[in-house]
Amino acid sequence: ATLQELMVLADLYAKISAWNRPIFRLLQTKVRQEQAVHWMAPSDLVALLDTFSRAGSGSAELSPYATQLFNELEDRILEDFEDFDVEDCLLLLASMARFGAVKVNVLHRIGRECLHPVVSEGQLHGPRAAGICSAYGQLGYRHDTVFKAVVEEVLRENNAWQAARVLGDKLPTLRYSASDIGRIALAMLRNKMYRGNTTWFAWTNKYKEMLNILNRRVEAEMSSMDAEGLAATSFALGRARRGSNELYKAMFARMVHLLDGSSEAAQQPQEFLERFLHGLAMMGPDRQKKDIDAEWLMQWLCNNVYTFVLSDFILVNRHLVMMRCHDKEYLQMLVPFFCDPERMKQLTKTDVQELTHAYNGARIREDDCPDGLGRHFFWALGRQYQRHQIEGKGSGRPAMRRIG
Repeated sequence: ATLQELMVLADLYAKISAWNRPIFRLLQTKVRQEQAVHWMAPSDLVALLDTFSRAGSGSAELSPYATQLFNELEDRILEDFEDFDVEDCLLLLASMARFGAVKVNVLHRIGRECLHPVVSEGQLHGPRAAGICSAYGQLGYRHDTVFKAVVEEVLRENNAWQAARVLGDKLPTLRYSASDIGRIALAMLRNKMYRGNTTWFAWTNKYKEMLNILNRRVEAEMSSMDAEGLAATSFALGRARRGSNELYKAMFARMVHLLDGSSEAAQQPQEFLERFLHGLAMMGPDRQKKDIDAEWLMQWLCNNVYTFVLSDFILVNRHLVMMRCHDKEYLQMLVPFFCDPERMKQLTKTDVQELTHAYNGARIREDDCPDGLGRHFFWALGRQYQRHQIEGKGSGRPAMRRIG
């Protein structure tokens, strides 16, 4: 197969979250043999990195392949950056954020010479400007000038719209949707831009204004919000303990609608379900959301469990338990799934802790688990946790060898 054919095939596997290791390994080998990173067209290169960023973040086995490609990318960016246009840089930045590839030299180059000038000059708006902020938030890359320019534009746009509404004038077109504002607010939260007022920019005040706008607009624009924007909005509002009972019910219904149509969607909403439920658990006056009917969601989770990253699936169930809208029989049914030896080996230390908290929070004991797996389940979790403890700390003293 040619390089182009393998790229198309791997992209199709990535879109359905099917991490076929031989295909991705063959593609990565082909790229290295032909040194394709150094001569591919920029559009093809960023598409390749987009595919491997999804594979690397979705499968621990494929993560090393993605790491190698992003390492080689740094040399290409520093040598031939003039070939990359704004759209290439936006997709490249999104791929780096998805995989968590913090390449400071690359961020400096694409930001200083491509993205930051067009943002500061007001040539980049709406979803694309929000995408830059969102990526910087995921990478923990704080660029105050970019965030200041975007936030000021959102506030100016909102003030103009409010003035036109009061005066009865024609309402101006809004470039930033509620989804965009939610993604920007979440990025500010991640980069700790929600606190601290200075003479240069009042971060605390502006962040509160952003949340006020978001709180007002989310309900009106609910039917058009995508999964990423919905999850970002949920987390930003939840972190500030905002949101009424009616609002989080409407947001939950919207996410269920998106999940129901996920087979036909270009963006897989389950990628953002964990963040959405985490924010939902923090929203409103009470953490418990017993008035949410999550029966359909739990059935959907059972049917689509293999499309999730394992750690995300564990956290989804943890949040359902925290909100007290889980079903005990549903969690009991998942015990054989987690007891699979290969799957148990994939659990990280954090995964073990969250899974244990989920089952303890649901008041599920050894005798409640099906097929007598309860004792083995909790024993296997404990053994996996101890294994990580030993690997993390080491023996603490040199190995001893018996002589004679």
